[in-house]
Amino acid sequence: MTSTADKAPALEARALDVRYPGAAAPAVSGVSLVIPHGSITAIIGANGSGKSTLLRALGRLSPPSGGVVLLDGHDIARLPAREVARGLGILPQAPVAPDGLTVGDLVARGRDPHRRWFEQWSTSDEAVVRRALVQTGMESLAGSRIDELSGGQRQRAWIAMALAQQTGVLLLDEPTTYLDLVHQLDVLDVVAGLHSDHGVTVVMVLHDLTMAARYADRIIAMRDGAVVADGTPLEVVTPRVLERVFELVADVVHDSAGRPVVIPQRRAESRGGIEPPL
Repeated sequence: MTSTADKAPALEARALDVRYPGAAAPAVSGVSLVIPHGSITAIIGANGSGKSTLLRALGRLSPPSGGVVLLDGHDIARLPAREVARGLGILPQAPVAPDGLTVGDLVARGRDPHRRWFEQWSTSDEAVVRRALVQTGMESLAGSRIDELSGGQRQRAWIAMALAQQTGVLLLDEPTTYLDLVHQLDVLDVVAGLHSDHGVTVVMVLHDLTMAARYADRIIAMRDGAVVADGTPLEVVTPRVLERVFELVADVVHDSAGRPVVIPQRRAESRGGIEPPL
């Protein structure tokens, strides 16, 4: 039997470069990282730092110009699309559902990677969809149209669809954007529950640094396409890193659980250029 120590990471990037056509500089440059099974990782950085591009590359939505991404030890670029969809779910920023689609119909689409075109809908598929709706608190809204939901409800519906894929890895690109504080907590509590109750490995891009420190056990900070800090919230959410990554002077205090809380003060003087990792 393979031990946990011998098991390949959930995701791994090796010397990853992503360059968009016509761009003067790569969006992601030389990034290497390991995402262990059963972890919650938050990627932070200023706009244009490469964090969403990195997430898309990890999910095979943005092809790398150099390096490799491994899913459970296998080159993700060489895996069949259906196999990738069985192992990894990704929610991009502001996903759009077809007009008139209900929550139940959306979540049912998560079963597509597990079914061939000639296979009929099964009781097993129905059970998986129902469980995903219950886990995200969306069971009572299964018959509602996506376009009738609040922002927080829509996010939970998309997460339920990813859950119905039954993947071990979930990538979320700014899942709390445009949500008020209560709905941010609502969505992130669902994500935290998936991790704690079902062992789902989560990687998410977040803007709110305090939320990142509250929910993640590991934070990756990016600037100019490179990783400049990688560690626990206490190691990364520090005045020194915040000045380096965001050009922000801030105080960092700690909540009752010992997690960092960021209190912005002012913009720091820009130093320019890419410094060595901290």
